[in-house]
Amino acid sequence: MITAGQGQTRIPVSSLWLLLIYASDLLPGLRTDERESLLSGARDADLLDAIADVLATEVERRLRSNLTLAYQPRAAEMTRVRGSIDHLRTSANRLTDRGRIACRFDELTVDTPRNQFICSALRWAGRVVQSKELASRCTIAAFRMQRLGVSDRRPARTEISRDRVGHHDRSDQRVIDAAALVLDMAVPAHIPGRRSVPVLARHHGRLRILFEKAINGYFRYSLDHTAWTVSRPQLDWGALGDPAALDLLPRLETDTVLDNRAGRRIIIETKFTNALKVNRFGTKKIRSEYLYQVYAYVMTQARSRQSADETTEGVLLFALTEGQDPVDVEFTIKPHRVRVMSVDLAGTPSEIRAQWQRCLH
Repeated sequence: MITAGQGQTRIPVSSLWLLLIYASDLLPGLRTDERESLLSGARDADLLDAIADVLATEVERRLRSNLTLAYQPRAAEMTRVRGSIDHLRTSANRLTDRGRIACRFDELTVDTPRNQFICSALRWAGRVVQSKELASRCTIAAFRMQRLGVSDRRPARTEISRDRVGHHDRSDQRVIDAAALVLDMAVPAHIPGRRSVPVLARHHGRLRILFEKAINGYFRYSLDHTAWTVSRPQLDWGALGDPAALDLLPRLETDTVLDNRAGRRIIIETKFTNALKVNRFGTKKIRSEYLYQVYAYVMTQARSRQSADETTEGVLLFALTEGQDPVDVEFTIKPHRVRVMSVDLAGTPSEIRAQWQRCLH
């Protein structure tokens, strides 16, 4: 169970793994068979094993050739000058009395934050995957990386964010994405233990973004690309007036927009919270600010449609909260169809996909 907001809203989530996979940057880099096995639901019972398998396979391929080298800054006491001299350290420690000099220099090595990050992901996967064979592969691959000189430390994400993948090492992006996803999936959601829950499971803002990206990723990879286009554009109000006045208009930033070649447009607004509330009379109503938001999206786009065959629909898709009944209602605000739907994240991956797919029905 995950508590969102200020503790007033509780959203049952059986596992964050499915959301993490659809929201990750790994899917575009997977081979067709690997991607299809994840998207079709064939690996729903062992999602972590599926990603760890990709990671282990990629690392084994690099170990057969060579790990990516990079220059890393290093400081050491030398018997000859290398790089630049650290005069303060040399004088303070009286190194010249012993025939040594403190130097700073760059060294070409495999012990980079990138390889350390990948190695730490392998060590984690070796402890948590279900398959004993896969656990052995991950452990052996991590051991081989350490034998080649990769140190046993897990770099901070800030170090990895500063690491830039160039043209010559672009193939590393796939293994970096797999390692990041394996570590993100280290959520102890199934059994109690001593390990603390990662910040992801306690940070409502990150969960909201994860929910938005997962739904966008689902449609991006599940819809037929010859019939649908998936995007998240910033919409135009279509307003006319003084530039100073137009600058005061808020931006219309969408979560997911589906465009069909036949002219059908579906604007999906996602909310990782309850979209219903009880008014002062004890009646359950859709939150007005959410409905106004969807209405604004739909009406601004309706003006730009070229013919009667081009339709614009709005969907308010929100996470089902604890104790709430499922919601799936629709109405027409002439001539536009608007739907309000809940998603039960406590269901199985196949059930969650089926609920997302209802946006097209």
